[in-house]
Amino acid sequence: MTATATAPRRPIDEAHRRTTQVQKDLEVASAELGLAHEALERHVPPEVKHGDVAWAIGQNASVEQKVQEAAEELEEVTELLREEQAERERLQGELDRRKN
Repeated sequence: MTATATAPRRPIDEAHRRTTQVQKDLEVASAELGLAHEALERHVPPEVKHGDVAWAIGQNASVEQKVQEAAEELEEVTELLREEQAERERLQGELDRRKN
């Protein structure tokens, strides 16, 4: 086993794991919101699409967009964490080599 495989879980590893899971959850939520919005647009008769109903349909679309944007932003953060993990592992390997 390598030193990295046996090392205790670091906070950055846990942060990466969590951001990856949240990103997946957001992607699923965005898809579900998109399906809900399509169903509302398709099945709610035009004569009913006013007032609170029109507002709710608009809000659904707005929330879907915000969730998509959050998922994209989180994808970037997850990638930054992955890069930091790789850099830490590289530096740890360098330190280990210098000790020997």
